[in-house]
Amino acid sequence: MKRRPPSLFHLATLLALAGLLMLAPSCEKLKELLPKQPPKQEAPPAPVENPLTAEEEQLQKGMEGDNVFSAKVDFGEVPKALPFELNRSSVVSILLYHDFVERIPRNEMMVSKGVFRAQMQALKDANIPVIPMSDLLAWKKGEKNIPEAAVVITLDDGWVGVHEIAYPILKEFGYPFTLYLYKKYVGGAGRSMTVAQIKEMLANGGELGSHSVSHQAMAQMRRSKSPEQYQAWLHEEIHESKRWLEETFQLPCRTFAYPYGDKNADIVKQVMEAGYDAAVTVNPQKLNWDTHSGELPRFTQLGDQDANFRVATNFYGGGKSISDSRFVKTDAVNEQGEKLVTLKPEPNTTITDRLPVIEANLSKLGPIIPESLVLKVGGFGTVLARYDPATQVVSFRMPQKIRLETCNVMLSFRRVGADKDELVSWQFKVDKKAAYLPQQAAEAAPAPSPAPPASPKA
Repeated sequence: MKRRPPSLFHLATLLALAGLLMLAPSCEKLKELLPKQPPKQEAPPAPVENPLTAEEEQLQKGMEGDNVFSAKVDFGEVPKALPFELNRSSVVSILLYHDFVERIPRNEMMVSKGVFRAQMQALKDANIPVIPMSDLLAWKKGEKNIPEAAVVITLDDGWVGVHEIAYPILKEFGYPFTLYLYKKYVGGAGRSMTVAQIKEMLANGGELGSHSVSHQAMAQMRRSKSPEQYQAWLHEEIHESKRWLEETFQLPCRTFAYPYGDKNADIVKQVMEAGYDAAVTVNPQKLNWDTHSGELPRFTQLGDQDANFRVATNFYGGGKSISDSRFVKTDAVNEQGEKLVTLKPEPNTTITDRLPVIEANLSKLGPIIPESLVLKVGGFGTVLARYDPATQVVSFRMPQKIRLETCNVMLSFRRVGADKDELVSWQFKVDKKAAYLPQQAAEAAPAPSPAPPASPKA
């Protein structure tokens, strides 16, 4: 029997086996060059946990389920939002100025630079706040509180002397003001302010008010016009002035000043219906929260006479005004560098006690006439203070919690032998929120000063 020749498949298989035999020694060498694997080690035994203590077991139970999201710590009383308390007892004087000159006024509508500066300094020395008209409007609407006694400054017509003389002084003292302008005089010839000058003032403390279109006596114009003509003219004076001012200066015009103070019930009604929040007159009176917003009174400053200014700034009672008193500054010192008056609570500080003791130590001033002492506290008016002649300390413990965040205090007195009263005034702030955190308030509040023994009333 003949053998078959080997197939191609058999030949390929034989060649592959031969190649593997030839490579075998090389593979052994490669194995020697490769890094040797470390011998396998057995896994370490699992750690044994210590048994839980009783306290840990209780904590573990508290972490199970939804309990982890439950509060376990009592953080005490959470401060509540303080309810807003509107103080309706504030009193405001609106001062009215017209034109200004460097030296001697030529008529009653002009005030000299020196007198105006002295009046602004007197307001500062007496610590009488000057507030913007917008704050007064917000208070009248029940939206915010204002100081117990305050002044608003208004400047009528738009004379250039307002920009050249009054404006730099107002900026120096940082006092806000309202400009009452009438359309036909803005940017006109003569001594009127330009639009650019008015814009500068409005950008630096000024607010915008309307003084009509033509500055004519509004009630008297009925005599020269038919009823239809008069109503059309009146509408123009009230509405057009507001529209033009707001368009020209791109600011809201919220108040109206009756030219010459000439008005009647119908004019007042139309002004308020035109969208003004308030209107001002020339009646020399102070205003309060109940005063009709369409007839807010103002004190006109007549030349360099201080009569109206004295009445307007008489917030102290007993006929006294800031022009009748000398001022003792709260930081004034004697030749030895000692404070002339020591005050508690200290001026411009913040306290947490809403029932503080108010004190003024006058011992560095020399003998005081006890009968001359008058102490006024914001929100309480003139109070029955105690005076100790031996220590010359005037004191008053608040009988009720202070309602406002800022408390103003004014003390007037006369030294023995002096011919004029003196006045010291200061203010401090009250952290009303502390009342909702009794423990923190107690820790933060300063220890009250002991009240002096009883003595004759101030």
